[in-house]
Amino acid sequence: MEIILTAKLNDHIVEFESNLGYGTAYWKSNEPPILNTHYNIELDIDDFFEWEKNITIEERNEPRINHIDNKIFFSAKVISCEDDGVLILSLANDIVLIESSATCEINEFVTFFTTSDNVRLYPIEL
Repeated sequence: MEIILTAKLNDHIVEFESNLGYGTAYWKSNEPPILNTHYNIELDIDDFFEWEKNITIEERNEPRINHIDNKIFFSAKVISCEDDGVLILSLANDIVLIESSATCEINEFVTFFTTSDNVRLYPIEL
């Protein structure tokens, strides 16, 4: 995913924009983030999602990212549901894995949310 860093909120939390929206996340790099710079990143979400608590089926079939009330919301398409509750999601052109309390329907869109410190951005070279 390509992002632009727009603000540094503390030593590790940054604000970013992408073609899917905007959010805040934990910057995971040995190099300090440079504001107003484009980065290709790998997105890692380290949280457990419980149905009807912090993950639901989404009616709008479009990937997006939003930051609302100190939480970061994602909408993504389910491309695989593993038996152990791991969901493999398509967030536009990126693949994201999350852990959930149950399986769900393939090709459905889901919305889920977590806090910024559970979302990690790893800059990568392409």
